[in-house]
Amino acid sequence: MLWETMIQWAPVVLRRCFDAVWQVTLPWMITILLLMLLRPFLLRRYSVKCYLNCMRIMMGLLIMSMTAYSGNAYWQIPGPDTLFSHEMQESQMEEESLPVVSTEENFAKQQETSVMQTQNQQQTTETPVPTAKPEKQTLPELYQIWAVGMVLFLLFHLVQYGRMQWYLHKGREKITDPALLESYQQLHKEMPILVRKPRIYCHRGLPSSICVGLFRKTIYVDTQDRDLEEMKWVLRHELYHCDNGDMLGRWVFLVTQSMHWFNPLMYWLIDQLEWSTELECDAKVVEGADLQARKAYSMAILNSIREGNRKRARLSTAFVENRKTLEKRLEAIVDMQQKKPGRIMSFLITGMVIFCFTFVGCTPVESQQTTEAVQTDLTRELYDARTPYIGSASDVGKILGLLPLPNGLTTHEEGMELFTDEGSPFGAKQHLMFTEATTEAEKQALLSNTDQLERNAYLFLALVDNADFLEYKIHDTPTTESVTFRFDRQMAEKYYGDIDLRSFTSDFDTFAAFVEELNILFDCPFTETLETAGRENWVENYQTAMELVQNISAEMPLQGDFAAWADQMRQSEAFAQLVALGDDALIYCLMQMPGGTDTESYVTMLAADELAYGSRRDGASFDETLEEWYQVYCALDSQYAVHFYKGLEQEYADMPEAEYLSLSKEAARSRVTSKETAVQAVYKALSDYMEEDKLNGHELVVFASLVLDVAETEDTLQVCCVVGDDRYRMNRVGNQGYCLLNEGGSRVPARLDFVKEQGEWKLEEIHWAKDGSGYAPSIKDMAPNEEVAQKMIDFDSDDMTRLLYDNLIQYMNVTDTSYMVYDMGYKTEDLQQELRQFLQLA
Repeated sequence: MLWETMIQWAPVVLRRCFDAVWQVTLPWMITILLLMLLRPFLLRRYSVKCYLNCMRIMMGLLIMSMTAYSGNAYWQIPGPDTLFSHEMQESQMEEESLPVVSTEENFAKQQETSVMQTQNQQQTTETPVPTAKPEKQTLPELYQIWAVGMVLFLLFHLVQYGRMQWYLHKGREKITDPALLESYQQLHKEMPILVRKPRIYCHRGLPSSICVGLFRKTIYVDTQDRDLEEMKWVLRHELYHCDNGDMLGRWVFLVTQSMHWFNPLMYWLIDQLEWSTELECDAKVVEGADLQARKAYSMAILNSIREGNRKRARLSTAFVENRKTLEKRLEAIVDMQQKKPGRIMSFLITGMVIFCFTFVGCTPVESQQTTEAVQTDLTRELYDARTPYIGSASDVGKILGLLPLPNGLTTHEEGMELFTDEGSPFGAKQHLMFTEATTEAEKQALLSNTDQLERNAYLFLALVDNADFLEYKIHDTPTTESVTFRFDRQMAEKYYGDIDLRSFTSDFDTFAAFVEELNILFDCPFTETLETAGRENWVENYQTAMELVQNISAEMPLQGDFAAWADQMRQSEAFAQLVALGDDALIYCLMQMPGGTDTESYVTMLAADELAYGSRRDGASFDETLEEWYQVYCALDSQYAVHFYKGLEQEYADMPEAEYLSLSKEAARSRVTSKETAVQAVYKALSDYMEEDKLNGHELVVFASLVLDVAETEDTLQVCCVVGDDRYRMNRVGNQGYCLLNEGGSRVPARLDFVKEQGEWKLEEIHWAKDGSGYAPSIKDMAPNEEVAQKMIDFDSDDMTRLLYDNLIQYMNVTDTSYMVYDMGYKTEDLQQELRQFLQLA
């Protein structure tokens, strides 16, 4: 089961890893180029340790950025899949918009006709041009090529390392020279950091001494016959490699390079890291030595390469140097000039790297964008697609493909028709049909409400200069064979009078304002905003989904072979109706997960599986428990929630005390952005108290304390309040992105006692109200007087809810997120309307 799950999710994990690597590629290349320019200056003015630390900092920030980088840089470059898919989409639209022909001769004639049509607009009317709404095309082989290259890169070096280890182990000899062993023992004592002494062997097949091993370090010398003083230099050098942990660094560099195997600048950086590592060891070996000792060390290096150089093993440290850098290395050894340590320069380099990763980024293929950005992109695409001629089939097809159709409608196989007869009005007709999932009631609703089609028509007439009308022909309607809706320029006069629609395309800003005005006028924005993403009848669909699950469970109880039962259940009409509810049904299923082991729980799991992944995974769900299914879904398709309060204290403190909802005096005082010390002490204490109660990071607990009384002395603080919390699970739902699904909450009166320690309030104890008949008496016992006790007993529940949602809005502002929120808890109609206004709650 585990193996099947790994195979199933491997493409998803690899794709996300590829996105993470691609995100940082551009800023990484810019950073390396900047380091190339600074290299001569750094080596001339500063120590080699400064230069090496700069590169290590770069490598560390690269690794962190691949896991924590948000992609929200100020200057973003599209990912490769996005670029290629855009080109494919344009190419596909151009190909599909051409009439179908049967011979090469006819094709040539058709091309000639198309050119004449564009120039003179004198062609045959009603030319059928099959087209389709463009769909996003991706090239999954890009991440596959990247993954194969990474695996091959790692395998090559691992095989080389394995062969080297086998060769070393096969030919090694024990050191028999007592003077050499004694010198080695003394050198090791001079390095107290090395708790475990590296093993030492002789291998006569090596042209130079090396150090290998990650967990058990081993030094190999190439001979035991070398001069003892010279051998001391060699051993000291290799011991410094062990002391510095260079072998661990080489493994880290190898893994990082394997992920960026396609980046040529990465190879330069790795070479610089290895060369600088050798220089750093040289500097440590001759630290404090006079010129004579430095010359002796240089001679040891020269003597070590007399037998000839060799290709170095990647995962080892070698005492040998190639000819190109040998001269610079020897110059560095005998250079006794004092150089600056470069701590300030290291900080500057760090700032440079952070700047590059902050202001330059690559957009992942499936980056999470705001609704406003998506709408702006579509507006720009429409503006760029404008054309002066209705006869340009590819341009007209592109515009019609970009205009979003109402949910439930899709393009018909007949495509579109262009009317270009010079004696008649110019225009176009797009053939549409209902999707399979559209119910009869929804079909009737779509035929009676044509607002979105009318909005599209006016945009089309603004973008195509010589178009006079646009028709939509809907096939296979419930009552008749087809219905045609026609919109022309005269119909737009009731909204814009004598203003020509084409004038709205004079520049992009004017066109964007025109689009926004039409979207508001016809209440059909390009994309699903937070307010309209959840359909207005989602509560009704939620109830319907619950009834369908209950009916399925009653009619087909779980028994016998699970696979047979699941197959039979999936073929039922009730299950088809459940799946047809789409995201609303998925929301219901997710809000019930993880459930128990009864029939209803398994029905919700199988429905959620099909709704979440878009297809039936017959062989994947049979052996999974509900808990396992949900954990996989959360791990691979959910975003970890940031703590509501912990870690954001300063952000809340810097925010103005804006009041989003109509709060009472006590609630307004108790907001998370309050500047009162007592209120912040309560939030800090509650944050620590609730931190342990989390659902694997996929749960967001928004809490608040409705402060009703504060008693403060020099050393004590007592706060009487009502502690409320709303718990949300964060899951990705269909096209709506990440949603917060409310799974309950609580409202409990409490008294928090604090004592002052080192100038800060520390929680000493929390007194909670009891359940049942002890509720009111326990509150009276903890309250300082009858008036406060009565406030805690009779607190306004709606006021507490407003405060919690006010805090949720503040949280979204601080974390720069805008999640869709689904809450089935009871609320009055006035409160629901107020929440929709500010939170845009579906």
